[in-house]
Amino acid sequence: MQKKKRLKIAAAGIILLGAMVFLVVDGIKGTGVRHFTPALLVADNDQVDNQLVQVDGLISEGSSKWDAVNFELTFAVRDRESEATVNVIYKDRLKPDNFIDGGSVFVEGRYNATENLIVASKLMTKCASKYEGAESAIPTDETSYISQ
Repeated sequence: MQKKKRLKIAAAGIILLGAMVFLVVDGIKGTGVRHFTPALLVADNDQVDNQLVQVDGLISEGSSKWDAVNFELTFAVRDRESEATVNVIYKDRLKPDNFIDGGSVFVEGRYNATENLIVASKLMTKCASKYEGAESAIPTDETSYISQ
């Protein structure tokens, strides 16, 4: 009797452990987001249609439109090394203060290959002036990094 009871408990434990492993693997696979440049995204558009993607590049000059009434920002992200662009719509959120044409941008959202459009869920911008002169804060004497 004891042996059967232990066997049942061991079997139940193995089943629970297997189910947990399956859920973790499935959850990680479902939340994986691939990173692209606009040129790579346009080139691989069939493979990533209706999937979550991350894209970084520059905000195309003259492409941004902000609808303050509906909280809707539309713009195009241009590749840093080519003329490839991806259109972006960012809804129901405020426009970032440092969002400017030509500025650096990072976008995450679902990609529609037919429309070459990312419906963005995350939008981050970089303010270049904030980081200018950062080199001057780096010591030039290597001994200041390492104490011997």
